[in-house]
Amino acid sequence: MTMRSGRPPSDPYRKARFREIAREIVAKDRYNRKYGLSVDTAGTIANALERAYWEGTRDGERGPAPVAEQPDSGPIEWALIPPRPRDAFWTICLFTLSRGGRPASSGRLVPAITERGTPGWMLDLQERTYEKLFGDRTIAPLVRLGLIAEASDDPAHRVVSKRGEETWGLFVQRGGQYPDDLTHL
Repeated sequence: MTMRSGRPPSDPYRKARFREIAREIVAKDRYNRKYGLSVDTAGTIANALERAYWEGTRDGERGPAPVAEQPDSGPIEWALIPPRPRDAFWTICLFTLSRGGRPASSGRLVPAITERGTPGWMLDLQERTYEKLFGDRTIAPLVRLGLIAEASDDPAHRVVSKRGEETWGLFVQRGGQYPDDLTHL
């Protein structure tokens, strides 16, 4: 456990929980503004900060909570995958690994250029291609987390890794249906 400037390391589960709360606040604000409903985003943020403060105070009284280290192998908690990469990972797994007893189609990501002209990836599913492209900046965190890896037969292509398969299997086993399921820790 390394200390930065006298503080214990941050808890990745708490950080993920706070990130999800922030996403909910932003989504609610956008929705309310779009449909002309009253907006009290500052009040919502203040309430969230107050809850975080009291949670921190409560944890401080008990001493620093042990930080669960993410192992280098095995499945990753779904909520610890950043939101945009999580959405992409869900799509990739749904089409390549399937769920609910449906046969997997063994697809792969192939290099492509996005509509913006930036590097990206296209999901190639042997029988067809998935029309939506994923930006390289969306796929890179999945590679860093070990969920996506180079294909063994062609290093230019990417596939769901063993760790990615385990993570998807755990997500499905726990009842996850959509990308934002199981994100509230």
